[in-house]
Amino acid sequence: MVLAQNDASRPTEAPLRKIIADLQQGAPDTGSMVPELGAAVQVQAAAIAGSLKSLGKLQQMEFAGVDHGSDVYIVTFEHGATRWLLRMSPDGRIAGLFFKPLPVAEARGDDVATSGLSGTLLKPDKSERPPVVLLIGGSGPTDRNGNQGPTGPAELRQLAEQLADRGIASLRYDKRGAGRSAAPGLQEKDLALKSFVDDAIAWLGWLRQRSDLGPAIMIGHSEGGLIAMLAARRETVAGIVLLATPGRRLGDIIRDQLQGIGMDAALQSEASTIIAALERGETVPSVSPALHALFRPSVQPFMISELAVDPAKELGALALPVMIVSGGHDLQILAADAALLAAARPDAERLDMPDMNHVLKTTPADRAGQQDAYSNPNVPLAAGLSDAIASFVRRAAH
Repeated sequence: MVLAQNDASRPTEAPLRKIIADLQQGAPDTGSMVPELGAAVQVQAAAIAGSLKSLGKLQQMEFAGVDHGSDVYIVTFEHGATRWLLRMSPDGRIAGLFFKPLPVAEARGDDVATSGLSGTLLKPDKSERPPVVLLIGGSGPTDRNGNQGPTGPAELRQLAEQLADRGIASLRYDKRGAGRSAAPGLQEKDLALKSFVDDAIAWLGWLRQRSDLGPAIMIGHSEGGLIAMLAARRETVAGIVLLATPGRRLGDIIRDQLQGIGMDAALQSEASTIIAALERGETVPSVSPALHALFRPSVQPFMISELAVDPAKELGALALPVMIVSGGHDLQILAADAALLAAARPDAERLDMPDMNHVLKTTPADRAGQQDAYSNPNVPLAAGLSDAIASFVRRAAH
């Protein structure tokens, strides 16, 4: 990376200011971008708008250097700072755009690290050797709090803090490649589901070395539940909690989700063809720009590894205490998923919360009514969730 020089007239500054303002309004000017980038941004515009709106007004933009042909800026908002990369094409259009939050220290807990990963250990006050939960986040570049952008629902931070208030310790961590677990040289094409299972096992080993902590229980959210099940096949834990965890194979879930958002018929047909190829273990080098965010070639090896997993079968092979938590307003994981998991382990504890959505908040049933819960960390967890989990953890730990 080339270090920044004192240059107040970078030609990329004005385009970046404009695209940030447009993205905050959910109306990116895709005509100012090369077609492939414009199509990808359009698909993600609503999610990006939610993240950027919650950051508040732009306060400062500082050029920070050049990284592999892209200008780098540190952009500070009212409620956080972000790092942006912007690359222009020879004809003056935006050819590359990327941003991520700059991590900050957590208000509660201790920063800890192992195997190149960064996490937060939060212990309850005045408690000797409390049981400890390993919180495992869901799919994508999820940080220790459950967020994938500059801000988000922070459901894992909320759960950790509420469990601490109930006498339960916790360790939550940035997934490999996210937040402060950034791995130099890490390439997406080299990741498989096993990579994240190995990371969870590394944290379990770290927890076992702590004489101040009691038995360990894993709590996995969404894809994190799959990781917890696979890790429990290899390492002994006192129990697992599955939060909004799939019970069907990933291919079936993606097909249902694409149909649910009303995707164009031609794109939905292409997506189904791609999924079928990945299920056979075959990569698909050519993907339409509108599907690139989901099926880009670099993520396909990981998808192949996850598509091969049958969650219900994995759970049925485990002989340890299990709690299955589902939400009636979950738009991503359906009641059928919890039913399949429960059928695999009829002795599991069930917690079905009728008004809870995928990020563990009480919300309306419709998609529009849930937007704030996905981007606002101040929306509280569903009432009673932490009490029920804390009770299960205490029973499993004894």
